[in-house]
Amino acid sequence: MSALPQYRKHLHPHEKMRAIVIEKYGGPDVLREASVPRPVPTRDQVLVRTRFIGVNPKDIIVRKGKFQVATGRRFPIIIGHDIAGEVVEAGVDADLAVGEAVYGMINDFAGRGYAEYAAVDADQLGRAPTSIDLRVAAAVPLAAQTALQALRDDGHVAQGHEVLINGASGGVGVFAVQIAKILGANVTAVCSHRNIELVRELGADQVIDYGKTELVSLDQRFDAIFDVFGNYRFDKLKHLLKPHGTYVHTIPSARIFKDVARTFVRKQRAKLVIVRSRRSQLDWLRQQIDSGRLRVVLDRSFPLRDVADAHRYMETKRARGKVVLEVD
Repeated sequence: MSALPQYRKHLHPHEKMRAIVIEKYGGPDVLREASVPRPVPTRDQVLVRTRFIGVNPKDIIVRKGKFQVATGRRFPIIIGHDIAGEVVEAGVDADLAVGEAVYGMINDFAGRGYAEYAAVDADQLGRAPTSIDLRVAAAVPLAAQTALQALRDDGHVAQGHEVLINGASGGVGVFAVQIAKILGANVTAVCSHRNIELVRELGADQVIDYGKTELVSLDQRFDAIFDVFGNYRFDKLKHLLKPHGTYVHTIPSARIFKDVARTFVRKQRAKLVIVRSRRSQLDWLRQQIDSGRLRVVLDRSFPLRDVADAHRYMETKRARGKVVLEVD
């Protein structure tokens, strides 16, 4: 592989591609297939031929219009963040070569991932793991980086720490349990009764069935609480934190912003993880996957044309692990 990939100008600037777009915010039925211009990569971007696309709760939040302060109302909008595929064009300043298999997350609020091609900043992508196929790799970037950034970067989880993970069987949760263990923590995981065995298999030291036990009633204390589902407030769980413990939340809201601000100089902290795709973290995740330390849990896949069904399934909140779309 050459040290610097060669840039090839787009030979067909008016070429079209298939994409899933929304022309208004709303339910799954607003998702529709359209023919749109194929993007042209800039100097520091690569053009990826997407093979598989991860479906995330963030996609649903964007589709409903809950981020429209950032995503705006200039329709049509292509949503979607997680992609896996091959590089087909590369800018002069991009350090990925044509033909390389890559995976990653598009950092834009809306995404642009639900399409046959995506022009992405090269530093938001990493070389795909070699021990899994691209279908599985597409399930990794957003969810696994969320877990890694919440636990290691925000929660400062380290060897010997006690960690509580609420929502341990969902897309982010299955990675969070394993990453916490890789970091050396003792993990207490919270999930539904039907997912207890799965979460135990992933390495949780203690599993709590939320249908039988209220978290607020626990008498254990934790160095970090990762509220993946975001269905508790800091005030409700802070008594479960050790004196210098950290509570990490995933869903932006006025309440969590207030909690973050008022605990900024306190010993017990509330934090909101705002995930960003970074090459270094994708490389770390690839190493963990290829070494067998990190397992990807894939619930099911849908053809791209059935994206509305994939969203409906995600909204049941019964997915075990991740859901992906196949660009057929």
